[in-house]
Amino acid sequence: MTHRIQFGGDEVVKAKDGAGSATLSMAYAGADFATSLMRAMAGEKGVEPCAFVSSNVTEAAYFATKVTLGPEGAEKVHGLGTLTDYEKKKLEELLPELQGSIKKGIEFGSK
Repeated sequence: MTHRIQFGGDEVVKAKDGAGSATLSMAYAGADFATSLMRAMAGEKGVEPCAFVSSNVTEAAYFATKVTLGPEGAEKVHGLGTLTDYEKKKLEELLPELQGSIKKGIEFGSK
């Protein structure tokens, strides 16, 4: 399952025989998150999408977890919950790469 999640975009391109990309999935995720934001800004309670936000959930400055949204934005950043040993190992493996990407993003955004 991990491999299929990591390479799902490649699977879509192969299924389309090279005649397209998996950008529709990204567009849908963006539209779904924007809808969540609008619902929360309108005062709806219990809007809890996953979002890549500033947090202290891990040692990375930003991380994607479930958040509770409200009229002013993210009201609560939820933790990771209980992880299996496999998930803990994968988290340790990904953090250095994630932190490098965050650093690049911050540097790019400051220019």
